[in-house]
Amino acid sequence: MTITTPDNLKAARQDLGWSLRQMARALRLASAETKGADRVREMEDGRRDISGPVCVAVEAFLTGWRPDGWRE
Repeated sequence: MTITTPDNLKAARQDLGWSLRQMARALRLASAETKGADRVREMEDGRRDISGPVCVAVEAFLTGWRPDGWRE
């Protein structure tokens, strides 16, 4: 799946079985427990642009890649 829209991002997160907080943690967004999860929600709602690096990272997650030290 190519991440090009808010719906693609949300579908990818759901396919991964991750919560907003887990996605924020995987993306290493600041303070994944609070603001990071809010940022993911804003991207999924179309209120915040989805950056190129976020698209690339999520596409990599879908292929099975995980950040160093990742624990689900």
